[in-house]
Amino acid sequence: MPRDIQGKYYVTGDFGERRISRMTRSIPTRARNSTRLYPIPYRSPSDIIERVDGPGQSWYQEEARDLHLRDFVWHTSMQTARRLQDRVSRFSNRDRVLERLLAEGIFDREEPNTPDARESFAMAHSSSMVQRLLMRIETLESEVSDTGFC
Repeated sequence: MPRDIQGKYYVTGDFGERRISRMTRSIPTRARNSTRLYPIPYRSPSDIIERVDGPGQSWYQEEARDLHLRDFVWHTSMQTARRLQDRVSRFSNRDRVLERLLAEGIFDREEPNTPDARESFAMAHSSSMVQRLLMRIETLESEVSDTGFC
């Protein structure tokens, strides 16, 4: 499992020295989609990391409906980091500027940049959305080229 001793997520390879920290220290008492009558216990940070670290490609389709907002964005940041690492190994002619922008948005700030919780949340949210749109575009491009229109 790609987690260091402080519970921060990381991917191996090109981004192996950078970490993604959980955006909150509190753990809610119950899942976002639970009720008072039927409470669903909230997942631990280790459980959330294990969801993203799963085999195959199903980890990317995980919606994380039970997570509250900050953990949901943390979850999608981990998905983005894993997808970025996959893209590094698959494409030699990738857009390195876009790759850096995504990395700056999801990974923890490094010196001399000081962390700011509001900025980190907004950048992680934006980077996760951009990465999702990029995957949709790449999927549509491959479908069009498979049909012979290109």
